[in-house]
Amino acid sequence: MKLITIFLILLCIFLISNKRKKFHNRTSLMERFKKRFKNINVRRKRISEEFTNSLLLDPFKNIPLGTWYSEDELREKADIHRTRLSKFGKSKINGEMLFVGPKGGIYKISADGKKKYV
Repeated sequence: MKLITIFLILLCIFLISNKRKKFHNRTSLMERFKKRFKNINVRRKRISEEFTNSLLLDPFKNIPLGTWYSEDELREKADIHRTRLSKFGKSKINGEMLFVGPKGGIYKISADGKKKYV
């Protein structure tokens, strides 16, 4: 009788510890997934910031605008364009180079070589 009770107690302890290990593995899997998911988002954000900074530093890089961009993306690109105009006096947007005139107006140069104010 004593032998059977000791065996049952040991069996219960073994089963409980085994369940804890399985639960612990699930938690660690969730933690690994969360870390990986966060890393991917951080990487995407960093790439986006690097692209924005490269656009800010070079007024000859084209800023593409399209209807498929979200409102926030369009605002960010417009801000980059305005910043480049004020810093360099010129900026390329949608394939057209725009310049800031002597009185502050914005113009582009036509095929004839004449200034066309926008």
